Amino acid sequence: MDPYIERAGLLLTQGRANDAISQLKNALQQNPDNDEALAMYARCFFDKKEFDEGIKTTLRAIAISPDNHYYFYLLAFGYYRKNENILAAAHLQKSMQLNPWFCETYGLLALVYVEEKQFEKALQKANEGLKIDPENITCLNARSVALNKLKRTDEAIATMQYALEQEPDNEFTHSTVGWNYLEKGKNKIAASHFREALRINPNNNNPRRGLKEALKSSIPPYRWLLQYSFWINNKGKKARWAIPLGLYFTVRIFTSVLQSNDATQTIGSILLGLYLLFVLITWLIHPLANFFLLFHKDGKHAIDTTERWTAILVVGSLLIGLAAFCIAYVLIPGKIYPPLMLAAIAFWAIALPLGNIQYPLSFTAYSGKNKIAMILVALGLLTVIFSFINLNVAIVIGAIFIVLFVINSWVGIFR
Repeated sequence: MDPYIERAGLLLTQGRANDAISQLKNALQQNPDNDEALAMYARCFFDKKEFDEGIKTTLRAIAISPDNHYYFYLLAFGYYRKNENILAAAHLQKSMQLNPWFCETYGLLALVYVEEKQFEKALQKANEGLKIDPENITCLNARSVALNKLKRTDEAIATMQYALEQEPDNEFTHSTVGWNYLEKGKNKIAASHFREALRINPNNNNPRRGLKEALKSSIPPYRWLLQYSFWINNKGKKARWAIPLGLYFTVRIFTSVLQSNDATQTIGSILLGLYLLFVLITWLIHPLANFFLLFHKDGKHAIDTTERWTAILVVGSLLIGLAAFCIAYVLIPGKIYPPLMLAAIAFWAIALPLGNIQYPLSFTAYSGKNKIAMILVALGLLTVIFSFINLNVAIVIGAIFIVLFVINSWVGIFR
C-alpha cells in the first residue's frame, strides 16, 4: 500500500481527518487516478460531515474502478447520512451484486430499512449479514433495533447483550442499546449506556442527543410525549400528519356534539381544554425541559448554545407575561389595565416561536422555520410596544401574529 494512504488511514482512525487529507493530497499528487486514495479522501469528507464532497469523490473512485464493491458501499453511506435512502439502498444492492460476502453492506441496508420503517425487511437483511459473520457489530445493532421496533423485546435484549459481549467498548453499540432502552421508557438504563458511549468518544453527537433525551425523560410530561413521538414515528411518514389531523378533527366533532347539549356542555369544555393543554405542552416542553437541564450536573454540559438560549428566553418570556398579568390586576384598583393585559398575552405568545429560533442569531444562515420564528417574535414585540402607544394598532399586529402562527403550525404538520 502507498505509504501516504497507510498514514492517512491511521490518522483517520484517530479522528484526525484534516491531517489524513494532507497525506492523501500527497498520494493524489503522485497519481491523480489512485482510486484507493480517492475512496479514503471520501471517508475523510464523511468524517467531517461534508457529504456532498464525499459523494463526488467516491464517484471519481468508481469511475476509475467500477467493479469495486466497497466504493458502492461508501457511496451508499454518504446518501444514507444525507437521508436519501432510496439512492442508498440502490447502491447497496449494487455492492451486494459485486460482492455478496461483505457483511457491512447488509448491516447498512438494514439500517436504511429501519429509517424507512420497513422493520421486517431490516431484520431480514441483518440476519443475512449475521449468517456471513455472526459477530458483525453493524448487523447486530441493526437487528436489535428492528426487533425492538417489532416489539420482540426479549430477542432485542438478547441481541444487544451479545453485541456488547463482542465489543464492550463499541460506542455505536452502547448508543444503539441506549436508544432501544429509551424507546421502552427505561430512561435510567438508557442514560448509563449513553454515558458509556460518550466516555469512549466524547465527540459523538448521537449518544449526546440520547443522553439529553434520557435526562429530560425524568420529567413525566416529557417522558409521555417522547413515547408518543416514538410511537407516531414508528407508524411511518404519513402518520406524522395523519394522526395529529385525525386527533384534531375528532376533538372538534366530539366537543361540538357535547357542547350542543346543556347536560354535557361542561364535559365538552373540559375535553377542549385538555386538547389545548396537550398542544401547548407539545410546543413548550422542549425548551422547558432544556431549562431543567441547565441545573443538572450532566445536562448542563450536554445542551448546545441554541438549546441554552431558547430555554432561558422561553422561560423568561413566560415569567414576564405572568408578572405583567398580575400587575394589570393591581395597578388600577377594581379594574384591569388593558395595555399590560395585552402585553402579558403577547409575552406568553412570544414564548412559542422563541423555542424555534437558532443561535447565534442570523436571519439568513438557517432554515425557513427559523426566519418565520424570528418574524413572529418581532410581531409579538411590536404588539407589546404598541400596547402602550396605540391599543388598536397593537390589536391589529397581534391578529397578524395569530394568523401567521396558525398557518405556520398547520404547514409544519406536513413539513
